[in-house]
Amino acid sequence: MAEIAFFGLGTMGVPMAINLRKAGHHLHVLPHNGHMDGPLAVQKYGACIHETLQETVGDAEFIISVVPDDAAVRDLYLNQAMLGAIRPGTIIIEMTSCSPEIVREVARFFAEKQVRLIDAPITGALPKAIDGTLTIMGAGDPAAFAAAESVFSAISERVFQLGEIGNGKLIKAMTNLLGAINLAAVGEFYRFAQSAGLDMETLQQVVAVSAGGSTQFERNFNKMVADDYRPTFALALLRKDMSIALASAQSQGLSLPLSEEAFRLFKLAAAFDKEDCSAIAKVPAGA
Repeated sequence: MAEIAFFGLGTMGVPMAINLRKAGHHLHVLPHNGHMDGPLAVQKYGACIHETLQETVGDAEFIISVVPDDAAVRDLYLNQAMLGAIRPGTIIIEMTSCSPEIVREVARFFAEKQVRLIDAPITGALPKAIDGTLTIMGAGDPAAFAAAESVFSAISERVFQLGEIGNGKLIKAMTNLLGAINLAAVGEFYRFAQSAGLDMETLQQVVAVSAGGSTQFERNFNKMVADDYRPTFALALLRKDMSIALASAQSQGLSLPLSEEAFRLFKLAAAFDKEDCSAIAKVPAGA
């Protein structure tokens, strides 16, 4: 079984790390700024908590990171301490939803030390992280994917190989942008149905077999009806992915008016950032 250093023991990271331990991999973690909730949660399953970066990554065959954003990726990897601690031959599996540019920068930073990187953002949200059935939108060296097969099989049910490093991050952001547009429409549909006084249970059944049915409707319409916005994927995180995709489109000189309007609505929903992304339904009509 593999020696794995894991960074990013948050909402998604903890269940992913637990599944790696259940599969028999050896897990090494380092508390971030003294925060112990995540490390202690995975220690119960046999993970080793270390006090130094060298202890955490020095013997690692793989380093997995699923941290909040570009700044967190930069802070974790682009420094001399990590460059000195990581051993040649290590494979970095970078799973953060961040920009293509930062993951390419990390790959270049470690290239001379013969450290390979797999650009591997994930989709499926918390339920699939718990079940170990995430989808990985991977990019990078096919040989690195082959070496990481047992790692991926512990946390995912499907792994795509999408070409060069950066493509994974870009496609993840693009697909979340597409999902966000649809989610904004589901929220608008919910407000429309509520105003019309329709029976929501029957309406849900009708839409499920109609042209308007979608993954976003299936996942989120009933949350809106129940006014249950406990986060499985926070609204702020979805807006972050939208901004990454729109920045890439802008850099190519593209105009995406539907996407830009949806992004405007998600910015208006900033008061609900810590709630589930389905809270876009609470943005008032005419906002």
